[in-house]
This record gives sequence, structure tokens and C-alpha cells, in this order.
Amino acid sequence: MAPLLLLLPALLLLAVADALPPSCSNVTCGGQVVQYPFSLLNDNESDCGYPGLGLVCEDNATLILPVKSHRYRVVSIDYQAHTVAVSDADVDEYAIGCPRFHMNLTIDTTSYWLQLTPSDSNVTFLYNCEKNASLSTAVELSWCQGDGGKRWYVLPDGGTGAEAYEYECEEVVVAPVLTVHKEGIVVGAPGAPAPPNGSIGEVVRAGFQLMYNAHSRQCDGCERSGGWCGYRHNQTGAGGMKFTCFCDNGPKADRCGLGTGKLKPGAALPSSVIAIQENDY
Repeated sequence: MAPLLLLLPALLLLAVADALPPSCSNVTCGGQVVQYPFSLLNDNESDCGYPGLGLVCEDNATLILPVKSHRYRVVSIDYQAHTVAVSDADVDEYAIGCPRFHMNLTIDTTSYWLQLTPSDSNVTFLYNCEKNASLSTAVELSWCQGDGGKRWYVLPDGGTGAEAYEYECEEVVVAPVLTVHKEGIVVGAPGAPAPPNGSIGEVVRAGFQLMYNAHSRQCDGCERSGGWCGYRHNQTGAGGMKFTCFCDNGPKADRCGLGTGKLKPGAALPSSVIAIQENDY
């Protein structure tokens, strides 16, 4: 009987390992905790969490959220409010207060797992403009050196995009920022607070907020049964990833059995599912 008892701890460890892949376990990067529904991206392991919420830890110091082909630095994650604060990791700042964006943020809110929050609003940057801006809301970044002495502007109200043609600008980029910080961009406006540290660059670095939701009937059903939704490499057929519900007693194809799953602290609760898309898979 003793040999069998000695084997039990090992069998239990194997069961737990099979139930939950390493990417589901709480890990840290740059002092930030990464937990469900986020995970650290690793092509060699099963991925627990929502698609699009895989994070990259760069140099064990910086947490990056890839959105399509772009990189956003994770400032903080609020697991209770289901929001993540991010800032553009690829923006150039070759001089103080001269942020140089390279592309717009594009999120398909009809099917994607991330959405902008009511705390965000847009500002528009106009780069290398030939003509002076006539709009009173256009703030010239006079301390920034454009190509060949050309002008840079920022439109705190977001603008319409037509300004780029009117002022003969080479490029226009729309960037989300926190509204509470954007109000200070108009320098000298009556009652307007100054931008953080007195620079447009600090407003950009302060970033903006994204809200994450399940957007999936499968994930919703898995979470309601007490599991964690995720994806695993499909070893049969055409390959790729297949949906998996990770439960305490092992991975399931759809949902956990009665009483077999248990959401861990910080996990997204079923009540947090705001939008459910039937054709997300």
C-alpha cells in the first residue's frame, strides 16, 4: 500500500499540470502581475486567456500588448475594472514634447476583444505642414523641428482629417489619449490645467485606457462553469488553435462539469461579459 501512497502526490501534480498550462499561472514582468484573462505569449505552450490579450515581456522589464502590427506599452492592468492602461511603445520623441506617431490605432470593436473606454478621446497630429493653421483650436508645436522648417500641429478636438489637405501636411495621425490630460494641451487657455510635466510628450506617455471583454459565447459558457477559456494547438486535421476550457480536473472541449472548475482570484467573472458575438470563432 505504501508505494501507491507515494505515487499519489506525483499523480496529483500531473493532473494539475494537465489542467492548467504554464501560461495560465500568475507571472510578473517589470513588477506587473500577468494573470487571466491575459497571458504571456509563448508559441510552444497552450495559451490560456482571451485571444488578443497575449502579452510580451521585453527584457524582463517592459510589458507589451501587441495590437495587430503595433506595440503598446502596458502601464497598468486593473483586473477589477477590466481595463488596461497603455501607451504607444513605438512613438518617437526626438525632442521634449515632440511625439512622432507612425500609425493610427485601429481596433475593430465589432469583433475584437478590446475597446476604448469613455475616459479616452482623440487628438490629431499634423506633421510637416506647408501652410499656417487658421483654426483657433490648432496648437502649433513650434518647438518641434519639422522637415525643412515645416510646421507641426496638434488638434485637441480631434479635427476632421480635412485639415491635413487644407494646411498641406504630409501626414496626419489620430491618437487616443486620456481626456483628463488632453484638456491641458491648449497652453494658456483660461482654467485649463497644464499638461503633465508641461509637455505634449507627457500627455502621450500617459496613454489611454482599453476595456477587455469576452465577446464570445464559448468563453462565456466556460467561465460560467467555473473554467478559464483558452486555446491549444490542434494536433489533428488542419492544425491551428482550438478552443479549450481549462478546468481543475483537466482541459475540456467546451465547459467544466458541475463543480469541477473554480475561477482564480482576479479572473473575469461572467457578469463582466458585456458583448457576446456569436461568430467570433
